[in-house]
Amino acid sequence: MRLALKIDVDTYRGIEDGATRLAAYLASRKIPASFFVTLGPDESGWAALRLFRHRGFLKKMQRTSALSVYGWRTVLSGTLFPPRPMGNSFKEKLLSWRDSGFEVSPHGYNHIRWHDRAAEWNESRAQTEFERTAAIYRFIFDRDPESFAAPGWQAGKGTWAAMEKKHLLYHSDSRGEGPYFPKIGGEVLKTLEIPTTLPTWDEMLAWPDVTPENLVERTFQQFKSDKINVWTLHAEFEGNVYFPQFKDLMKRLEETNVEWVFLPAWARELMTQRNEIPCSGIEQAERPGRAGKVTCQSHG
Repeated sequence: MRLALKIDVDTYRGIEDGATRLAAYLASRKIPASFFVTLGPDESGWAALRLFRHRGFLKKMQRTSALSVYGWRTVLSGTLFPPRPMGNSFKEKLLSWRDSGFEVSPHGYNHIRWHDRAAEWNESRAQTEFERTAAIYRFIFDRDPESFAAPGWQAGKGTWAAMEKKHLLYHSDSRGEGPYFPKIGGEVLKTLEIPTTLPTWDEMLAWPDVTPENLVERTFQQFKSDKINVWTLHAEFEGNVYFPQFKDLMKRLEETNVEWVFLPAWARELMTQRNEIPCSGIEQAERPGRAGKVTCQSHG
């Protein structure tokens, strides 16, 4: 079985605590991973507005023990508490992850804004947001980013058109079955998309038959043996309250002789045979356990 780890870091606490714990653990076991980090202000408090927009959001927050995962400071960040800058606050930490061999790339500038609006942005609006993200990335790493992961798997014609001009190696902005070139409005884009293929733990814990006690077993059942699995973790989940379960899963995977896949290396390999990569459209669709719709690879 082959597995690529993609770690989304959405919050200030996610960098300070969860992602730091995950990076240390993965480095100690020589497991490759890609960290996608939100680089602008942490305004997580505004996520509460999703209670009024997304059916099932409150139930998901309750089943996943969101308050213990994020903490009051994050839950109220940007509303009752001032937002804290993320990328600029942790330059040395992000550089240390890179120096440990991990891929460290952007996960947007303002996570809430991208998550809730980006699928409908035009190219100009998306470019503005991406440029703000890239500016902080250049400040930290002294180079332009080579990859990107969209907050909340929210992508569309505008966001991908903006990224086409940046000549990224790949982006990972959608949910799907395997790598593809997005086809929008009859036009096939040139930037490779590597979608997340597996459900996330915050989704699975909202399933009626999944509990913290059987989470590892149920996750193991999701992996496919005939393809490269792309699993998105959240630093705030797997690196915090559910870190014990994460370690149990990693040990079980190692016992099965899992082959770890490093996303940028895989992307470069894929691009040497780009004519064999399929083209796919996209659609906004629901995923079990997730409130609201996400951008999905379409086979229609």
